[in-house]
This record gives sequence, structure tokens and C-alpha cells, in this order.
Amino acid sequence: MKKLNKAQITAKSVEISKCLINTSPGLVDYDLGVTRRIGDAARLAVAIRCHAEPINRQNLAGVSSSLKMDFRNVESDFIPMFEKLDWIEVKQDGNRIGTITEKIPPAADILSTLGTIWEDQQPTAIDKATIYSLAELSRRPYSKEALLSELNIKEEDFEATLDYGEMANYLGKLKSDEYELETIWTPLYWATNYDNVATFIKKQNEERLKVIGSLVDNFRKYPGMPIEKMGNQATLIGSGIYHGFFPSVAIGDRNNMSHQYLFSATPQFQTDSNSDIYEKARLIVSCVRHGQHHAEVSRILYPRSILNAMRNNCMKPHPYAVVQYAVLVLQGIVKLEPAETRYGKAYRVVWRDTPENNLAAEMADNLLQGEAPVTSKDELEAKEILVKGVYSYSSELRRLSATKEVKAKKEYDRLMELASGVKL
Repeated sequence: MKKLNKAQITAKSVEISKCLINTSPGLVDYDLGVTRRIGDAARLAVAIRCHAEPINRQNLAGVSSSLKMDFRNVESDFIPMFEKLDWIEVKQDGNRIGTITEKIPPAADILSTLGTIWEDQQPTAIDKATIYSLAELSRRPYSKEALLSELNIKEEDFEATLDYGEMANYLGKLKSDEYELETIWTPLYWATNYDNVATFIKKQNEERLKVIGSLVDNFRKYPGMPIEKMGNQATLIGSGIYHGFFPSVAIGDRNNMSHQYLFSATPQFQTDSNSDIYEKARLIVSCVRHGQHHAEVSRILYPRSILNAMRNNCMKPHPYAVVQYAVLVLQGIVKLEPAETRYGKAYRVVWRDTPENNLAAEMADNLLQGEAPVTSKDELEAKEILVKGVYSYSSELRRLSATKEVKAKKEYDRLMELASGVKL
């Protein structure tokens, strides 16, 4: 089995930690404790990096909530870890955190450093098997016997690895009707092989595969498609979400309604495979789409212009910005500055100028290309993105979809079998 570098170990840990969000406590916290801890630490470090102003305890709690982490763990474990790494300086307020000044290194250094810690913390056999299984299966599916042989671990540890993977939906099993050989796969396979698979689908004559190909074209032309716009394709799409073929993210509004937005499984451009930038790009696009389709006041008509105005700090102060941009604030993409207007207190949206945010914005802009440009600055002032601050990762929604009956599973199992060239 190919050896992974430290950054790759952390990148896989991040994916697993997102899949384990809101899972019930149990042996998973022992068997996958090191991997989950490192993945969560990486997500937190990236979220608070490049904050120009000190972070107080309440801000930290807000970030923890946004990342769906237990604040007690953040305060008792990750903050001391970051302090020991000299990534932050903490000023105490009695027995509590007063403020935090961050000096966290670039994302590549975060991944490498935390990968070293993962190795030093004596990961369990299941920690190791999970990380390396995810890496191998991202390249191609394996028969169960071949994967067990590659991992070189006890069969009971291997079975536990598969059980956790199926529970959190980062691993799956499939068996052909024609062959008895059981095959193990990961939803992450599509992200690295999607272009080839999309080309493959167009050459097929099977009617259901043609329908999947049509959905692929739709989501490539219009990334962030609201799921309710897809009508009678809900069953096929729901199974595609479960299989990781169609990543979806969800944003909650102020009325406690959650809205899902659909994407194709891979960016149509290259980026650093060790980073989690594409999730952030999907977040930006989803916020814009939310404003287009579900805004409570006025709908966005020119998505790319909104993104451009946000990046260039051209958006006028607004009294509701503290609510409207909560998701982007908590994810470290923008910050809010108080401002006085003739209507009273308002907030100015300020872009956080970091390499990660700028790359995510470029990717988001590429996804939104094809929209008509704005011709008048006045039109920008009325367009709002109204979100509550609740964001569900694509990994998390894969797991949640697994709690429902997956009615179109065979189509994607068949697609995996044909496209990967694995004989089941």
C-alpha cells in the first residue's frame, strides 16, 4: 500500500471527522479517536486563521458551533494544543479564556504539523486502516479480500473499519448480481475520477445511466441547483447524494427551514488536493444560490456581481448583515464592521483577504460563470443573502441520506462497477 505523507493523513482525517459530525458517542471515540481529533483540530485551525483582531471566548464558541464541535473539547483540548504549537497566544480572564491572538501558519503547514501529531499519538489499527483505506479507495474500488490483504491487519479490526465506514458513509459495499465477489468503495472515488466517469456515461445505452448523465450536465451548467427544482428526479438524486456522486450542502434560513443545493462531484479546474478549499467554494456558491432562490426580502439577480462586490468590499452597510452573512462570518470568509447610517446602526461586510479564501472565491466564481453582469451599482444595494448560520457539509448530508431508504442504489452500484473496471 502506498505510504501517505503527513499532509495527506490530515486531509483524510478532516474528511472522516466531518462524516462523524453528530454521531452517537461510543467505541468510535476510542477506535477512531486520534483521527477524529486531528481532523477536528485542522478544521478549527483553518477556521480561525487570519483573524486580524483578537478572538474572544464568545467568538470561539460561535466558530465551534459553526463547525459542529463540542465547545468544551475546543476549550480544553484544541486551544492548549494550538498554544503548545505556538499557533496562538491566550490571555486569560480569571479561569477562562479572555482573548486569543492567532498566528496560525498556512494550510499546508497546518496539515503537515497535525499529520505528525497523528503519527505521534499512537493511532489504533482501525485509525490506520481507515486512513489508508480511504486513500486507496479514492483511486479505485477493491474487492474485500484484496483490501484486507493490502491493509495487513487482523480481520476483526478490518470488519470494525468497514462497520464505522458504513455507519458514517465514507465507505460502502456492493455486490454484483452476476458475481459473488463483494467490493468496497468510497464516495470520494467520484471526486478524483468524475471527468472520466462523465465521459463514460455518455457512451452507455442503459436508460437509467443516461438519466444520471443528464443530471451531471445540469449540475455542471448550474452548480448549486436547489434540490426542489429537480421535480420527479428526487429518488435518483437522493441515491446519488448517498453515493457521493452528487455532493449537496444545506443552509438554514431564519425560519428554521433547511435548503439543499446540488453540485457535481468534482471541480472543473485544478486545486491543491490536500486542502478543503472546494467545500468552502461550495459554501460561497450555496449562499449566493440561497439568496437567488430563497431570500426573504429581495432575490439576487446577478450572482457573480454579488461575489465580486463582496470580495472588493463594495457592499453598503446593512442593519441585517449580522444575520444575513452569519455562515460566511463563522467560516472565516468575511467579517462584519459596525457602521452608522442615516437609518441607524448597520454592519459593513469585509472580505477576509487570505490565500484560502481568495482561491475559494475564484473557484466559486468559476462555478457561477455564465451569469449576466450588473450594469448599475444601484442594483447591488438591494440584493441580499439571507442565511441563519447553519451549514451542513456534503459529508454530513451523505450520512444523513443513508438513514433514509435508498431506492436507486443499483444504478450507482452498476455505474461504479462499469466505470471503475472492477469485475464484481
